[in-house]
Amino acid sequence: MKQTEQTISKAMTLLNQGKYDSAHKICKRIIARAPLHYQANLLLGVIALNTHKLSIAEKHLQLAQKNAKSKHDKAQALSNLSLSLSYQQRFLEALEYINQALNLKQQALFYCNRANIFEQLSRWSEMQKDLMIAISISPNIPEAYISLALAKRHLGDSNTALELLEQCPEYTEQDWLNEWALLSGINNRIDKVEEQLSILNLSDDAMISLGDYALEQNYPEIAQALYLLMQKKRPNHAALNHQLNALQGISSTQAPREYIESLFNSCADQFEDRLVNQLLYTLPEQMVKQLAGFLPNTAISVVDLGCGTGLLGKALSSKASISSLTGVDVSKVMLEHAGKTKLYHQLIHDDVLSNLQATKNTDLIMAGDVLIYIGELTSLFKYVSHALKDNGIFAFSVESCSTHWRLDKSGRYQHSANYIHSLLNKNNLSLEHSTICDLRLEKNQPVAGEIFILKKHG
Repeated sequence: MKQTEQTISKAMTLLNQGKYDSAHKICKRIIARAPLHYQANLLLGVIALNTHKLSIAEKHLQLAQKNAKSKHDKAQALSNLSLSLSYQQRFLEALEYINQALNLKQQALFYCNRANIFEQLSRWSEMQKDLMIAISISPNIPEAYISLALAKRHLGDSNTALELLEQCPEYTEQDWLNEWALLSGINNRIDKVEEQLSILNLSDDAMISLGDYALEQNYPEIAQALYLLMQKKRPNHAALNHQLNALQGISSTQAPREYIESLFNSCADQFEDRLVNQLLYTLPEQMVKQLAGFLPNTAISVVDLGCGTGLLGKALSSKASISSLTGVDVSKVMLEHAGKTKLYHQLIHDDVLSNLQATKNTDLIMAGDVLIYIGELTSLFKYVSHALKDNGIFAFSVESCSTHWRLDKSGRYQHSANYIHSLLNKNNLSLEHSTICDLRLEKNQPVAGEIFILKKHG
């Protein structure tokens, strides 16, 4: 028993150091001898949470909470179980488990966790109440002040929210700055943001994040004001100018490479967790399902444009015989994640159009959520036709709109079915299939899109 305790202690140390693989191996050895061991299951659940393996996390945390010997241990397992369910968007189940944890132990962190669930459910009064309790128990939790300010903003008390935020014990962190800049805009204090920006030595990404956050929170006018402040400092910044163009209704033919590269390098590590677990992204599976009837039984060569972390490659690999799979992306960090799948025969750091010009005799070209960064598609379709074999397939998705094509305030491009149809004949392509679909959630609402499957004719 003593040796097991020492081994668990070592695993906890490794976990705290971020050495998940080593901690995982130790816990698995304990589980092999004692499958119901509380601490080993708890640590395996936490490791799975940190590595975004949510079904595995849920399994081990269920075992941990059932086999806990004390109220403290059970509460810890229940709180972590609630987190795993929240990450899976199962908020009502998550709420049940965090309520059980709080019935066993009134801990500030548990109240914060429940407040996060209330935020996802837009239950602002309950969120506010829990955060006030959390702060009364433990006044030095910066995240609680930021979340409380957010709750008060949603309850229509933006002035008090701003005052509260400025009393926060850890201000100037990015999350604090994002909410503070937004509240300053709501309270007609953009000049204070300009003063702060002149003092702080923020990176370009940190400055742009202020406007991005205001846009995400559905305050486009404040986002525009914040972007304009930054433009004074960085007048030639491609990503910043693209966002301003989108908000000001100025169309460009495609998003700058620097904008796409910066966006995806910065979000790559959390990309799959946010997209799949929070935004309910199932486009890769939907596209592969639609493709199934149009692929030959023989092994095919595939180019995955804008491959990201490899979600579309994973979906296709389980359904098709592939002789070669090439992933293309402008984000090096995304390509590193795609490489970890061990599915791609080649990964290329390049933009879509340049890569297509150098590609020939391909059976299948895929572009999932890629055309949202290209407005005018004439060159793309020309190069796709060049890169495909006769009878080759081009499968892609678009965000839908009723006009030809447009740059949305989100900074993404939208395309109509009529516009896609207008490009077919001149590029020796025919429409084999199309289907309307939901691409992902945005502000808790589905984003309307369409999947197209085209064929090249000889």
